[in-house]
Amino acid sequence: MADQDKLYHIPIQREEIERPLRGHAFPGAPRVRPRDDRPAHGDKISEEIHQTIRDITQKRDQLGITPDRLRVLEFEVLSVNQRELLIRNFGIAVVEELQDKVEGVDHYRLLVQFPASESLNAFEKELELYRINSEEKALLPLAQRRDLFDALDQVARLGPEDRKGPRLKRKGTPAKDRFYVDLDLWYDGTDTGYRETEEMIRAVLSKTEGRLISDLFRIPSLLLGKAKINAQALEHLLQLDFVSTIDLPVEPVHEEAFDLFSGPPDVEPSLPGEDVPLACIVDSGVFSGHPLLRKGMILEERDLGSGEENEADLNGHGTGVAGIVVYGDVARAMVTQEWEPKVRICSAKVLKNDPVWNNPVFPEEVRPESVLEEAIRYFHQERHCRIFNLSVGDSDKLYRGGRQFSWAEMLDNLSRELDIIIVVSAGNVHNPEIPNGNSREEIQESARDQLLNSKHRLIDPGTAAICLSVGSIARREDPYDSSGGAMPRLAVSRKKAPSVFTRTGFGVAKALKPDLVAHGGNYALQQIPGGDKTWVPNDPNMGELTLRNSLKDGRWFKAFCGTSLAAPHVTHIAALIEHALKQQLGDSPSANLIRAMMVNSANVPENIVEWLRNSQDINDNREKPRKQEYLLRLVGFGEPQDDICWSHRNRVTLFAEDTLPLKSFHIYSVRIPPDFLQRRGHKKIAISLAYDPPVRLSRKDYIATRVFFEVYKGLTSYQLEDFRRAKERGEDIELPLVPEDAKTNFTPGYQVVQNSTVQLRTWEKGAKGGADLFNTDFHSRFNRHISSCPDDS
Repeated sequence: MADQDKLYHIPIQREEIERPLRGHAFPGAPRVRPRDDRPAHGDKISEEIHQTIRDITQKRDQLGITPDRLRVLEFEVLSVNQRELLIRNFGIAVVEELQDKVEGVDHYRLLVQFPASESLNAFEKELELYRINSEEKALLPLAQRRDLFDALDQVARLGPEDRKGPRLKRKGTPAKDRFYVDLDLWYDGTDTGYRETEEMIRAVLSKTEGRLISDLFRIPSLLLGKAKINAQALEHLLQLDFVSTIDLPVEPVHEEAFDLFSGPPDVEPSLPGEDVPLACIVDSGVFSGHPLLRKGMILEERDLGSGEENEADLNGHGTGVAGIVVYGDVARAMVTQEWEPKVRICSAKVLKNDPVWNNPVFPEEVRPESVLEEAIRYFHQERHCRIFNLSVGDSDKLYRGGRQFSWAEMLDNLSRELDIIIVVSAGNVHNPEIPNGNSREEIQESARDQLLNSKHRLIDPGTAAICLSVGSIARREDPYDSSGGAMPRLAVSRKKAPSVFTRTGFGVAKALKPDLVAHGGNYALQQIPGGDKTWVPNDPNMGELTLRNSLKDGRWFKAFCGTSLAAPHVTHIAALIEHALKQQLGDSPSANLIRAMMVNSANVPENIVEWLRNSQDINDNREKPRKQEYLLRLVGFGEPQDDICWSHRNRVTLFAEDTLPLKSFHIYSVRIPPDFLQRRGHKKIAISLAYDPPVRLSRKDYIATRVFFEVYKGLTSYQLEDFRRAKERGEDIELPLVPEDAKTNFTPGYQVVQNSTVQLRTWEKGAKGGADLFNTDFHSRFNRHISSCPDDS
């Protein structure tokens, strides 16, 4: 791109008047039906509480720990409205909140932690007054007391099976004398609760001949620890009320990787300039001796707990990621021989090589959450890195709805606190199902449809709400034929369509995930005459090309198939955007602005859009399947492009950054240029939004704040306000009841994207002409409700 075509983006200002948003009070769950026999119900609940407390006390006494502090009970309630009443009146901490449906009726499981005997005694006193139908006011007035205990259906404690993590359930207790486990412990979020919980777990481990490897790692909703224990200690720990989950260490990351018969390029890479973008790779290290990674491209390398005691990449995964972060499209560079390093890198080594499977893995004696936070904080503080790539995940933590994962929560909180971009891979399905069909078309459609089944759901931390999650699409669909036509291979995924191994959404609370996609490789199928179809995951034409962590045998390059190689494409563009915006603004842009720009540039080829909308989900029983929903689950907002870094003569980017008070809205008015309206041809308007709300792992509503926008045409801000006042009934947060001719058809609708912290809605007109949507002003209305006011882009 010529420098003269690089134009600054244009800042826009909202209208000065900031309007409060009037809405109806949230009705919550339906009012609970009064109990027919309150004395009998009170007796039942009282006996359940006493039995649960006896069980907790007996186990704690056996292990020599405080019996009456920070006890965790499970409340099953028929209305979540009672949660705040419990917190406000009894000082109870709700450490986890889950929602189930039983025979079509919502049931909420609240895991509550009583800080001390006094709070439990006060609760039991209210229960006794309820049981005898007394009108005496203690802590609660009569009506609130009846509502609370009418809604309380059952009191219990979790059993050992409830506390087992997926690996412990799958593999059982290890046969070793002593082994490592991950401990997740509930606590009330206070400093006192942290200290007391650590004292209790250390006392238990001391009594059972176990030990805590390091201090507990603290996130807002949990305390995370690593312990070395024996089978007897495991039995005791699984009985403790304040233990959330016990699991075996994270297993190696599986990614298809294979060497290519490619020697050095014909030209030397150019030297990076003094002022170039910067990104940090958190992985298995990098091979700094590679000729394409030397000469100032690596700012710093540091081993931050891999266990290998050096910065070198002994596996190859980190070097593969680094090649794409530095050069972007390595496959294109190999064809054009244009080796221009555009991004300088830092390397945070946290993974080691697993010698058995030759896969990268965290050391079993560390918690991934702890070492990842240490790595990100170090390079943010010491090298001012703001763009981070994390191509690793926990394949056993498959998201099937419900609460957020602890790893994802930690990254979300870190992203918000440090105002940084963390790009995470969506994860891979190892050895996916062989698709059905005989023809090329049938096989590719079957492979597409199976991406919507539960086996392809996102893994931790791909569900992170504020991080950018990246899925994989195929670059090529022309497999290498090594059989001379005797056993031809078939590419399973179409070019630019989702790779057959990638993982798909939704995220937590039906947030759109993955956010973006990029090239990550493709699989081929091969069939021996008279035999079954088999995967060819290492076809030399189908892998995503990058650098190798060795020059042995004169080979410089390697190929991977996995979302681990898709993520660095997005990281590369994020670093370019951050750097370009810094030049234009004269200061560091917010992470929200970078995320908004990223999705604004994203697109999906038209032929792939229609093909993906025709997907079939066998588990979707709705009469009219939502085809737009399928598209977004499979590829998010699409593949980002680096031309968003600057405006151009035929593409202009307008942007705004602001804070939005609770329950209010801003209006942005933009006049569409006459030339845009009159000229025939392809036209597009894309509006994106990014914000960083507080997150709460323990709550059913993980995202504490929601923001969305709507677009209208031909209205003044005063007309919008008049239309909104005239609307008497509506949703929880009212949208104006505007005339039909003022509405626009930006897609997807705001209801589809409003649960996502980064959103994109577009209007597009093809090159064949026809009536224009816009003939006057249009207004973007940014709207948020519930709580807090983070920065919005």
